[in-house]
Amino acid sequence: MQTIDGVRMFQCMVAMRDGVRLNTFVYLPETSNASGPAYPVILQRTPYGITGITNGGKSAADYTDCTRGWLPAADAPMRGSILRGYKAIVARGYAAVYQDTRGRYASGGEDRVYADDAADGYDTLAWIAGQPWCNQMIGMSGSSAGATTTFAAAAQRHPCLRAFFAQVGGSSIYDDVVYEGNAIEMERLWLWVAKNIPGLSASHRLAALRKHGKHGLSEADMDRAAASANARYTRLDAARGATPPFVGDADWMRLPLTNYPDFSTWQPFLDEILSHPAPDAFRARHNFRRGITIPGFHATTWYDIFQTSVIAGFNDIQSRVGNQVLWIGPNDHYYIYEKNFWPRDPYFEWFDYWLQNKPTGIMNHPPVYYSPRAWTEDRAHYVASDWRHAERWPPPGAKPHRYYLRGDGSLSAEAPGGEPRG
Repeated sequence: MQTIDGVRMFQCMVAMRDGVRLNTFVYLPETSNASGPAYPVILQRTPYGITGITNGGKSAADYTDCTRGWLPAADAPMRGSILRGYKAIVARGYAAVYQDTRGRYASGGEDRVYADDAADGYDTLAWIAGQPWCNQMIGMSGSSAGATTTFAAAAQRHPCLRAFFAQVGGSSIYDDVVYEGNAIEMERLWLWVAKNIPGLSASHRLAALRKHGKHGLSEADMDRAAASANARYTRLDAARGATPPFVGDADWMRLPLTNYPDFSTWQPFLDEILSHPAPDAFRARHNFRRGITIPGFHATTWYDIFQTSVIAGFNDIQSRVGNQVLWIGPNDHYYIYEKNFWPRDPYFEWFDYWLQNKPTGIMNHPPVYYSPRAWTEDRAHYVASDWRHAERWPPPGAKPHRYYLRGDGSLSAEAPGGEPRG
């Protein structure tokens, strides 16, 4: 335990039920009491690294230094998979806990892309609840992938998890994200897998080597596959901007999708992900929203890639449980990280109400709050002054409209002419 700038902090490896240990940072308010009082806790679990150095680390020790725990930049306080940062959280009287998910950065085990986050989240919550600095009032939060790990843990219903705050992340990772519309979303899957290879941990590398051992794969082969995957990512990303996009690029058009070069070398679970094109028990296990029974704050944007999943999560849990809030702002997935996206920052209003029983007023309004403007070109000067409240989503008065995809890639309200094709 050490104290820096009024924050007590330490690092530990928390054991999961199967013995795998996950890299965890704990941050506590400073106190003169040696045993310390117990605090409400906010847990954040992410595959993107819990230090501020992410892929720039030179050794495992770089990723286990809690003094380098992730913090948002002073001019961008809303950015990050980890929300608000431990300094702001501790200053409000909470303990903050960060954790590298399984197989990422300094955590043990194999990364299986959310397959273990429900059980690991529950085990971490159980560990926190057993610590003397925890008062049994725990919240979870996260953005994007950090939101999905939050949904996964919340679905397990640990009794000490009282509320969550999740933004721009999938609540049912296969039905809504990988197989949205019953088609494999290759752009999301390929680019995400390739971009995140550098954050896979040493234990994940060893697990991949063991799985490929029968094929004679060596350490040097793994290094070559990583370099090749990076080059392939560059080509895939560039092909998105071609005219027409994707179809003229051999990397995008390669079949079969399983055993994809380089990607499946580093991420063997990728083939499992691709092997469930229809709803089944595997996909049902990853529909996290169906198990959630606690208050939740859901935030998304009109053009967020996870918008349909965020809204589905809100509607499903609100219909069964109540005590859900949904905010929808303009623009794309990343605009939610801009300070001026928000009419105000509701983060501590939410947790102060549910974890500290403070009358913040967060639940005094209708549950839906949304921008009537779906897009703003002037991102820097946007002012969130025209948001509206509604009792539900879609809001009353909304009407469905049918649009048709045209050959030039545009949408039209006019139905195509001619006889239907068989």
